[in-house]
Amino acid sequence: MAEPTPFALSRRFTQLVGRNVTFVQTPASLDSKLTQLYAIYTVLPQETAVVVKADLRLLGSIAGALVGLPDPVVRDHLAANPMEELLRDAIYEVLNVAAASISTDGRAVFTTMVTNPTLIEGAAAETLKKPFRRSYFNVTIDGYQGGKFCILSQFAPVKGA
Repeated sequence: MAEPTPFALSRRFTQLVGRNVTFVQTPASLDSKLTQLYAIYTVLPQETAVVVKADLRLLGSIAGALVGLPDPVVRDHLAANPMEELLRDAIYEVLNVAAASISTDGRAVFTTMVTNPTLIEGAAAETLKKPFRRSYFNVTIDGYQGGKFCILSQFAPVKGA
């Protein structure tokens, strides 16, 4: 099983937002003290789970760049509770487009996002607790806040020929 590459992720996000987005793979890192967002994906045809754990401010920055909000305005939108619809919808779109790059073992389908990990159930909860593979990245975005991005995945058996 191959891991998603920093190059593929950087290219996907740069093309999406029209700004230079750089993913740099890092060794396992301590959990960020920032608010985290958890994106849940199902990988088909294996029907395994992938969880993306990322700093909310990072995903807010990417979403803000997508819809043309400057960085200080993104911070204001992220501070709103509940999150404002414009930014929430843009984050959903970012996570949906990211699906094409977060799995190399099948077609990932974005299903939901949460900020509270206790709301994650089933295979995604198991993946979060005991991932088979972990890929950690530091991400920078021209003109915006960067942050941490982690892809957690289950073991996906290769079907024999």
